[in-house]
Amino acid sequence: MMDERQFTRMLLESEQMLYRIACTFLRSEADRQDAMQETAMKAWKNRAGLREERYFRTWISRIMVNECHNLYRNYSRCVPTDTMPDRPVPENGDEEMRMLLEGLPEKQRVPLVLHYLEGFSLEEIAKIQHVTLPLVKYRMRQARKALRVEWNGKEESK
Repeated sequence: MMDERQFTRMLLESEQMLYRIACTFLRSEADRQDAMQETAMKAWKNRAGLREERYFRTWISRIMVNECHNLYRNYSRCVPTDTMPDRPVPENGDEEMRMLLEGLPEKQRVPLVLHYLEGFSLEEIAKIQHVTLPLVKYRMRQARKALRVEWNGKEESK
């Protein structure tokens, strides 16, 4: 089992990645910070469940995704959706691409962010999202297709 120093080092190395994942799910900064804190606490409590240290990023990303889903469900029960602000996407890349990503459904947006911005393999994404590898490939293919159609439409209108 990981000691405190080792856990802290690996958590700090993953902090920006976890924040970007939270941005793909959650609308408010307060919710993102709550997700970060809950993820760290749950990971610390359950660190014995991590069998191999090399899978730390995948393991903690799964915890973050679960926590974001929990917060999003709780948040959406409390606040009418028409009063909620738009959900941000990670701030990597240009503004047009951010807007295009925002237009994708969550099931398509999340694998793209995990793969292209965070560097996870498709197999790791399948584990993080608890879905099959073919489903991840399908969602990414659909997302790329949607982005291509939207991008080509923007280019033609210029």
